Amino acid sequence: MNKESIIFIQEIFGPTIQGEGPNVGKKCIFVRAAGCDFRCGWCDSKYAWKIDENSQKYKSFDLAKQIINLCHEKCCSQVILTGGNPCLYDFSYFIDQLHKNNIKVDIETQGSKIPPWLNNCDLIVLSPKPPSSGQPNVYNNIKVFLNNTITKVAVKIPVFSDLDIEFLKEYHKICVNKASVYAMVGNDNTEKEGSISSEILKKYEIIIEKILKEKIDPIYILPQLHVLLWGNKQGV
Repeated sequence: MNKESIIFIQEIFGPTIQGEGPNVGKKCIFVRAAGCDFRCGWCDSKYAWKIDENSQKYKSFDLAKQIINLCHEKCCSQVILTGGNPCLYDFSYFIDQLHKNNIKVDIETQGSKIPPWLNNCDLIVLSPKPPSSGQPNVYNNIKVFLNNTITKVAVKIPVFSDLDIEFLKEYHKICVNKASVYAMVGNDNTEKEGSISSEILKKYEIIIEKILKEKIDPIYILPQLHVLLWGNKQGV
């Protein structure tokens, strides 16, 4: 645990609501790490792929202090680490300091990197990327991790195609009694401005109909709540 660890952050925003996974609708502040080892074609945060002129360099100590102050100012006790890929950094000191201030820390990551400090989070949301992403399958990483952690875990898979549903089924097998599974409606229209709720809801209905025909249980099938509300707007 090193309070001098360097972390590059692309953006900090909130309070807003968590739009996906087990804590959907919960008030929270997002901390988006800069840098990612994946390049998903339909990614909705491509601006966080690389460390650039918009990224801010922090020492863990300074980042923790800023976020703790922000949480107290905004009366918010939930922080979400996202990216990019936050697992490219060492957040162990950051998490420890937030916990000392009664602030919970959840993380969203694709599972390509599994650092030891991941188990210090209050909730780990693993989001392996399906065939539609064009990115590597991290199945073995997640299978091993699920067999060796006692931390609360959810597996969240964006679904765009029938191949993605087959991918979902394979992950569901290794999650039984170990992690809750969420199928999220894919948004491949990430550049459009304004409301896209009608398009998302149409896709949501199609995905529900398809998944309900499969022998997958238990399963949560959800849209991205923030996309329904605000479309592709950044920082919400």
